[in-house]
Formats: sequence, structure tokens, C-alpha cells
Amino acid sequence: MADNPLGAGLRLPDDMPLVRKLGHELIEFLPVGVYLCNAAGQLTTYNAKAADIWGEAPDISQGQVRYTGAYRLRSEDGAHMPFEQSPLAAVLLSKKPITNLRMIVERRDGSQVPILANIVPLLDKDGNMVGFMNSIQDLRQQAAQAQIHNNLHNALLQAQKMEQIGKVGGGVVHEFTNQLTSLSMSLALMEKEIREAGSEQLQARYALCREATDKVTELAEGLLLFARTRPRTLERIDPNQLLLGMNTLIGNEVGQAISCQLDLATDSSFLRANRQHLESAIINLVTNARDAMPAGGQLTLSTFNTHLDRSNFPEHNANFKAGRYVAIRVADSGIGIAPEALEHIFAPFYTTRSVDRSTGLGLTMVKSFVTDMNGQLTVASRLGEGTSVSLYFPCYGTEHSLAITGSDRTSSGE
Repeated sequence: MADNPLGAGLRLPDDMPLVRKLGHELIEFLPVGVYLCNAAGQLTTYNAKAADIWGEAPDISQGQVRYTGAYRLRSEDGAHMPFEQSPLAAVLLSKKPITNLRMIVERRDGSQVPILANIVPLLDKDGNMVGFMNSIQDLRQQAAQAQIHNNLHNALLQAQKMEQIGKVGGGVVHEFTNQLTSLSMSLALMEKEIREAGSEQLQARYALCREATDKVTELAEGLLLFARTRPRTLERIDPNQLLLGMNTLIGNEVGQAISCQLDLATDSSFLRANRQHLESAIINLVTNARDAMPAGGQLTLSTFNTHLDRSNFPEHNANFKAGRYVAIRVADSGIGIAPEALEHIFAPFYTTRSVDRSTGLGLTMVKSFVTDMNGQLTVASRLGEGTSVSLYFPCYGTEHSLAITGSDRTSSGE
């Protein structure tokens, strides 16, 4: 096997200036950063790519820059690496090259660039050290690709985990729901006896038990829907008629401090979905809107037709098909959602509200339902200005809603 040509360093004649020996013009066009230091560790030349990695172009005219033009070096694990204790300094002592060394260049502005360094000693014809050459490869793109791959891998693991939770949890929740039904029936039978007993303390305790049972039952229902273990009967639905029928319920849900308005399109198309789950999704969104307006505000539920394709609807789900859609939108004038929270709002059990007011499954179930109906969902929000959630469903048939006329397009839910 041939000896490594870099094993003893690059041998150069000492009757030429160092920069001319290596060809300064040549290194300018290399795709990696290259720089040279003399035997004292002083930086003597570097190319534009090295300056790009360092984030600055150091002045070497006075010979004051030593070992590297970087502001600071760190090891691969992030530990600070003083220049005098760095591999650069070690090469000047050992006269041995260091290859494929991973380090981090910290720039003056605090940003960091991962690099792969290859440090080669430069020797004269007698074997005396005259300096070293370091080629540094920018690994930012590779690091970004590795992060994308890691994110995809984690997303796959999460999806697999949630699938298993759905399979196993569905059976558990079914059994849990059966026990809750027995408890609820027992409480119903006790209610008359408790009232006849005339004990206010007993009635108060009964009310707490009933409230707790109702909350746990609601959570169990949500888990069943999330696990997709319930049969889904689909039917043809007029979205205008649906919202008009829910108008009183929505008004009671939000209370008198919130002005509720329906803005229904006269040409709204029909959709095909499970009515119970669609109503549940709307109530979930209405409840979120109510909680976002503790001091009151404006809630608007609207319908409209639209055409979606990939160019005007980049946030589509995997089951997206271009075509005609009918939308149901729930918009509020509330506090809005912080940008850093928007990307997490559909994650199971994630909530920005206190745990006693939210299970963190509401929006998860809404998105699960819409996706199951081959629909799409978007959320737009600005802090202090409000939030709007739009549910898009493929149009079902060519008929239009006859639930309203132009004269009663807007209806108050107060």
C-alpha cells in the first residue's frame, strides 16, 4: 500500500513566497474554505469561502491573526476550544496532519457553522515546519438535511405510536364508557331520593358527582372519536340549514357577552359528512372562540363556496384533491394565538388553557374528523385581533342551499 502523501505533510521549496507556492489565485475558486498559517501560527492567506464561513474577512496585513480567522472555535459537542489548545496549534507541534475533524465555527454575531476540517502541515525541503494549510468544509446544508431526516423519522414514530394508542386505547375507552354509563344511570336513580331527603349538603355533593361524571363522559366520547372506533354514518348535509338549526345552541354556548352572527352564502353547496361529528366539531370551535373572548366580542359563523387547487391552497392535507369545496368558517375577535403555539394546536392533549378547562383533544378531533371526510382545514390568527378556523368539504352534488334567501342572509344568535 502506498504511503499517505500527507503523512509527513506537504513538502515545499523554501525559495519562493508561501502564497505563490500554493497559488493564491487557485484557492479562490475552491468550493471549500482554505487558509494558510506560517510556523508562528499567523494567518497568511485565505480564500473567500473561508471568510464566508468565518462571517468576516480578517485583516492579516499586520500578522496579528493567529491560527484561524474565526471569532471562536468549539468542539463538536459545543465546548469552547481556545486557539492555543486547538488542533491547529497541535499540528505545529506534532508536524502530523489531522483529517476529517468536525468542529464548530462560532461567528462574532453568535451564529454557528459546523465544519469538517483537514489540517496539513507544510514542510520545507529539509523537513522543517513552515506552517500549515487548513481546508474547511461548510456542513450547514448537511446538518439541515440531517435535521429534516430526523424530523421525518420522529414524525413517523409519533404516527406509529398514535396508531397503536388508537388501537389499544379504543378498547379501553369502550370499557371505560360502559362503566361510566352504569355510574350515570345510578346517579340518575339517586337524584330523586337525594332531593326528597332535603339535605343541601347531600345535593351539593351530588351536583359535584354529576358534573365530574359528565366531564369524564365527554372526554371518553372525545377519545372514542379520536381513536376512530365508532361507526361513521355519512349523509347529505346543507351547511346553512345545519348552522340555522344550531343557532340557539351556539348562542347559549357563548353567552350574552358575545355577539353571534351567521353570514350564510345564498348559493352554498351541500356536503357529505357525519352530522353528529360535524356538529361536535363546530361546537368545539365555538367553545374555543368563546374562551378567547373572556370580556365579550364578535363571533361569526359563515358559509361559502370556493375552488381549491395546489397553487392557491399550499396547506393541504395528504388526501387533497383539487375541485369545488364548500366551507364553514368560525371567526372570533378574541385574543388570538401566539405564532409559536400555532404549529402545536392540533397535537393531542396540547392546550393553551388550564387543564381543568380543556382536555387538549378538541382541535385534534376536529382535524381528524375533517381529514376523515376528505376535507381540509386552515387556521389564521393574529394576537389581539382574533382567530378564524375554516373547514373545507368537497361539494356533494350540484344543488344549492334553499335554507335562506338574500333578505335573511345575516342572523343574530343573541
